Amino acid sequence: MTQLSRTAAVRRPGAPTTGVVPGRRMGERARGRVSQILVVMAAVLLWHVFSLSDMAGKANMPAPLETAGRFLELLPTAEFWTTIGSTMLSWCTALLLSLVIGIPVGMGLGRHRVAGQSSRFVVDFLRTIPSLAIIPLALLLLGPNYAMVVMVAAFTAVWPVLIQSMYAAENADPSLGLVGRSYRLTRQDRIRYILAPQFLAFFWPGLRMAVTASLLVAVGAELIGGAPGIGSAIQNSLLFNEQVTMFAYVLAAAGIGLGINSVLMLLQRKLLWWHASMRKAG
Repeated sequence: MTQLSRTAAVRRPGAPTTGVVPGRRMGERARGRVSQILVVMAAVLLWHVFSLSDMAGKANMPAPLETAGRFLELLPTAEFWTTIGSTMLSWCTALLLSLVIGIPVGMGLGRHRVAGQSSRFVVDFLRTIPSLAIIPLALLLLGPNYAMVVMVAAFTAVWPVLIQSMYAAENADPSLGLVGRSYRLTRQDRIRYILAPQFLAFFWPGLRMAVTASLLVAVGAELIGGAPGIGSAIQNSLLFNEQVTMFAYVLAAAGIGLGINSVLMLLQRKLLWWHASMRKAG
C-alpha cells in the first residue's frame, strides 16, 4: 500500500479519529442524549408548574398534556396539513430564491475586490433592516398572500447566503487549484474535491442561518400579515380565544424547526466530515 493510500485510509469518512477511543466516544454521546432528555423533561415540568399559576390562569394558558392532546386531535385533519403545507411552500420557495440570488451575487462580489468594496455599504445597510419591518411594504405591494410571505422570508435569507458566499470567494486558496492542475485533475474532479469543499466550509454556516431565519420570518409574516399558514392559524386561534389550539400550532412550528435542524446537522456530518470542527465533535 502506497503512502497516499494509507493516508486515504486514515482520512476516509466515518473512520475514528486518531487517539480517540470509540467506546469512550459512544459513552459521551449516550451521556449527551441523556442530558438532553433531562433538560427537555425539566422544561416541560416548568411549563406545567407555570400553567398552574394565577398569571397563566388569567391568560388561559394550557398545560403541556392538554396542548399535546390538542395537537394529536389536529394531526389527522386536512386543515392542519393544509396549514403546514402553506408555510412549508412559502419557506421552501423563499429559501430557493435566496440561494439563486445570494450565491452568484456573493461569489461575484467576492471574486472582484472593487465590486465587493463598492457594494459593502449597501449590503451592510440592507441586511441590518429588520425583516418584519418590511411586512407593511410587502402588504402594500402584494397583499396578504403567499407572495408576500415569500418576499419577506427571501429578504431575510438572502443576506447570510450572500455574505458567506462572498467570504468563500474571498478566502479561496489559489494554491489548492495549482496543486490540482499539477496532478492533472480533470475540471470535474477539481470542482468536486477542491473547490466544492472549500466553498462548503465557508457557506454552510450562512445556509444554516438562512434556513432557520427564513422559517421564523415566514411564520411571523403570516401572523402579522394574515397570509395562510401556521402564523395565520396562531393568530386566528388567539382571536377566538382558543389558546390550546394556538399552543398546538406553536408546538407544530417548533417541531418543524427541530426536524429541519436535525436534517441540516446530518448533512453537515456527511458533507463536512473532513473539517476540523467535525473531527472535534466526533
